[in-house]
Amino acid sequence: MRLDPWASTTFKDYARLREQFGLEEFDAERFLPGVPHHRLLSRGVVFAQRGYSPFGRALVEKRPCAVMSGLMPSGNMHLGHKMLLDQMIHYQQLGADIFVAVADLESLATRGQSLAEGRKLALEEYIASYIALGLEPKGCQVYFQSQRSAVQKLGYVLGGKVNLSTMQAVYGFEGATSLAHINAPLIQAGDILHPQLEDYGGPRPTLIPVGVDQDPHIRLTRTLAQASRLIHAIETSDGRIGVFAKSDERVTEMLKAAGDAVHALGFDKLELKASYKALYVNDAGPEDVERLDEALTTVDAQFGGYGFHAPAGSFHRLMVGLTGEKMSSSKPETALFLSDAPATVKKKLMAAKTGGGVTVEEHREKGGDPGDCAVYELHAYHLLDDGELEEVYRGCQAGEWLCGNCKKLAVEKLNGFLADFAERKAQALERLDGYVRED
Repeated sequence: MRLDPWASTTFKDYARLREQFGLEEFDAERFLPGVPHHRLLSRGVVFAQRGYSPFGRALVEKRPCAVMSGLMPSGNMHLGHKMLLDQMIHYQQLGADIFVAVADLESLATRGQSLAEGRKLALEEYIASYIALGLEPKGCQVYFQSQRSAVQKLGYVLGGKVNLSTMQAVYGFEGATSLAHINAPLIQAGDILHPQLEDYGGPRPTLIPVGVDQDPHIRLTRTLAQASRLIHAIETSDGRIGVFAKSDERVTEMLKAAGDAVHALGFDKLELKASYKALYVNDAGPEDVERLDEALTTVDAQFGGYGFHAPAGSFHRLMVGLTGEKMSSSKPETALFLSDAPATVKKKLMAAKTGGGVTVEEHREKGGDPGDCAVYELHAYHLLDDGELEEVYRGCQAGEWLCGNCKKLAVEKLNGFLADFAERKAQALERLDGYVRED
């Protein structure tokens, strides 16, 4: 398997994805104890994560943290896009700051869309929809890549810490790939890390919730964040836990400051080796590295570094299109758009691929497979509460709940939601200025 952020790919075996790409399972109870869980977190739709623990701790402890996301202004907004926004709104309600990048430079580089076209579509279709769905202006800023010089500058700086061979290995770039396309992931890394710049809130745990196809961006940016640090904690090849300075200036002073930060976490057996530019933490184990490295971000910033926390990634399943392939704006028959008319919703859903039997008789005899059904997925991700969903699931498996009934329920629920959404979106078009930052 290969993850391509710009391809229309659908996945079935998410356990294999986790194993092949080194993703860890997401467990809402483990990472977010004592706080409400959105259905996408509790129902396993968010199925994997990278480095989520620091962000989860900050959220639970009500410490500063941020959620960074982006949108590609291409085509109309569909329910697959809404899945990401639902998570962002949930985190905003729990206290996280929200950053939304309009990836107009990336759209120009990878799809040839002009900046003017991208701006119009982003504002009138996406941002208005975000507001209508519940995103609040407090603690939120929407910006355009082409307008935010801090992102462009940071992308340029980060480009000095990676070579072409690595970019080819991560993204599969070839000789025919344009340089603008190759540069797009660096601008996106600037997007992801810039909420930790002093002008935008300073170093803090940051989460990037994405579909699993975007994992190459997360992996690259986590590597670049670590490469930008002056001091960090690692487990050495001989199993020791050490804090190492990469700078040649003020090394002893930096390591002593690191010792103070480490001691504040409760570690006492510290061994300073200035000649190795190292501070060994002899009473720490591999399970402590993440927490040690998080504490060192303040030391890093104190001595002139960026102090970047490695951004966390959470990964949700890609919503299956109505035809069985990936839901895509470029293939209207696969997607349910937030602008679809009631008759269009009904037509699409009644023709949707399901996990039921070929005939009614076969379905009643053998039951259906909700796990292989685009309509059940729609219910699980967007439409039904836990009790209703359980009833549909068991009824389908037992052959008592027919596909026609399931589709009719989806039509009724979705058209009710979309009617209310349309009214709120019309009002949202008058509120854009409260969200968009022109810098």
